[in-house]
Amino acid sequence: MLSCLALLAALCVPPAMAAEAEPDTVGMDWSRVSEYRIVPGDRLSVNVGPKADGTDNVHEITVRPDGRITVYPVGDVVAAGLTPMELQKSITSLLSADFRSPRVTIELVAAAGNMVHVLGRVEHPGPVPAGPFITVMQAVAGVGGFKDDAARNSVIVIHRDGAHSVRVARVRMDRLLKGEEFVDVPLSRFDIVYVPRSSIGNLSVFVTQLFGSVGPALGSGLQGWELFNLDRVFVTRVVKE
Repeated sequence: MLSCLALLAALCVPPAMAAEAEPDTVGMDWSRVSEYRIVPGDRLSVNVGPKADGTDNVHEITVRPDGRITVYPVGDVVAAGLTPMELQKSITSLLSADFRSPRVTIELVAAAGNMVHVLGRVEHPGPVPAGPFITVMQAVAGVGGFKDDAARNSVIVIHRDGAHSVRVARVRMDRLLKGEEFVDVPLSRFDIVYVPRSSIGNLSVFVTQLFGSVGPALGSGLQGWELFNLDRVFVTRVVKE
């Protein structure tokens, strides 16, 4: 937990210093970190078992902007939004139609940029390097803090929940700053933190308007959000009203 003064000080740290102030992860409980989910731009090693000569049949494949990879002989397979284990099971199931007891191993060779995006009424909107334990407060500090007219009681966190759905929640950062709340909100890779100019009354209405007006921009302009063909948008609450 951080004290109110420490939280206030964090918002005043310049971006360069904020990057240097990342928490020491030595000895942390890594079981708390969410399992990695594949995004466009990730480079994967797909091992589909031994060839006739006994060597492994391994291919390195980059996940395309549409979130898919091509696997012979089944063709295109959706990879983005899945964990490596989920993709491994998906490909194994597809190959079982042509092969007896196929063996598939998926390995992440190189990850696309690891970041969260902070937009709206902050000093320097843009991406922030995302460590495994980054929080909303740290992300805002990483872009220079709030502007004077920011609605600190209506900070929006947009989280991709799989390939075709997102979860949207409001965070009452004003309560953290006042010391009324001491639990900061953790973020995941490619989450979007949106700081509006004015307080949001009805979150569901705001979310509908937000995605209706900026959805295409999010889909094409923010790394990790290329798959913006959304089937569902879940509105949740992080802090009680």
